[in-house]
Amino acid sequence: MTQPKVIVIGLDCATPQLLFDRYRADLPHISRMMEHGTWGKMRSTVPPITVPAWMSMMTSKDPGDLGVYGFRSRRPGSDYGDMDIANGRLFAGSKKLWDYLGDAGKTVGLLGVPATYPPSPVNGIMVTCFLTPDASVEFTYPSSLKKEIVEMCTPDDYIFDFANRTQEPPDAVLETIYRMTNQRQKIMRDWVKNKQWDFLMMVEMGVDRIHHYLWHYIDPQHKDYVPGNPHEQKIKEYYQHIDRFIGELQTLAPEGTIFYVVSDHGAKRMEGMFVINEWLIENGYLVLNTWPEKPTTIEKCDVDWGRTKAWAWGGFYSRLFINVKGREPQGCVEPDEADALLEEIRGKLLAVKGPDGQQLKHLIYRSHELYENPKGDVPDLLIFWGDLFWKVAGTVGYHRLYIDQDDRGLDYGVHDWDGVFVKYDPVQKGAGEKESITIFDVMPSILNDFGVTIPNGLRGTVIE
Repeated sequence: MTQPKVIVIGLDCATPQLLFDRYRADLPHISRMMEHGTWGKMRSTVPPITVPAWMSMMTSKDPGDLGVYGFRSRRPGSDYGDMDIANGRLFAGSKKLWDYLGDAGKTVGLLGVPATYPPSPVNGIMVTCFLTPDASVEFTYPSSLKKEIVEMCTPDDYIFDFANRTQEPPDAVLETIYRMTNQRQKIMRDWVKNKQWDFLMMVEMGVDRIHHYLWHYIDPQHKDYVPGNPHEQKIKEYYQHIDRFIGELQTLAPEGTIFYVVSDHGAKRMEGMFVINEWLIENGYLVLNTWPEKPTTIEKCDVDWGRTKAWAWGGFYSRLFINVKGREPQGCVEPDEADALLEEIRGKLLAVKGPDGQQLKHLIYRSHELYENPKGDVPDLLIFWGDLFWKVAGTVGYHRLYIDQDDRGLDYGVHDWDGVFVKYDPVQKGAGEKESITIFDVMPSILNDFGVTIPNGLRGTVIE
């Protein structure tokens, strides 16, 4: 029996309503994979964010298992504002798909998979992810691969990411996104043709970035949408660019190669932001000594921690913490009073309406309701405002509870609960559209493709 080869094309933020519906007829290669393969919406992690979602996919562990709930976390035993930004070190203790494949003697290649910076040894090659600071640091394994990557991209530097919240005009944004995407595609084509491999995986961040910057140009329900605008087809054209690349890889890859197209979460329009810490101030849970002169992150505000019962971080969702005595540096809430306080806050938040008095669907969870035995800097409440249509501002200084735009810069799209899953095996006919696929199912399914024993304790199961 011929040993299989597998290629995974990760498209950060690729979303079902575009890939499977609106643009499907314009994406012939992906459409063919769907017709002959297995596909469906894929439920993301809670929270549905790049970090930790990709690592959940690669470990079949949830954020509670991994102890990572977003891009930042407090250092153990630290003060309120002493934070770490996520990178691969946070996941060093969790065995990943490529580790199991390497143990089984399979050669792997990893290109831009989130949370792989700094590089770590694999049975093969690695170019690290969008969390890499720049090309001056070590970003490959082995280190000798760096010279090859740099030369392949010359005269440009290798682009790890296109930074969030830019103020550049749409055409400049698109130009940079395409340059970044084309670099990764060039490397991946080279690897397929010229490297030894059994498993290749790349993740393209451009899909996420184009959604955040250009969603209002394509969505008639977006508050900033203008019919017939000059950028109305730009996201579709980018999806077509990705589709052509996938077709090229299928031509280059050895006969019988299994292909996956997956995303970590979906996308939809952004309505605005809820200013949660100002709500906490209004309701007496958060106390400031002085009000900031301009919008300021809660970590830099003059907080009276001795009288503050709760505070929150913002982003695509909110992490709310109770200032528990004995747990926090200046905790004032008795441990046996924390549960009642959390339920009080949750009840009040669930009743908060939108800026125009409209009913909103808030999803608010206690950590133990989501995770069996959560590790790390565990939020007391995880708050998804308006079912993710609204982001949450952790900043203070607006004197109102809602703002129209992101508090960190331009953003027009948010994340959604469902990403995409497509598997095409040219040897074995697929099952067509499937329901109930989760992000945890990808890793055991790929192990199964290789005939590698699936370890116990995974969150997912094989997608038949």
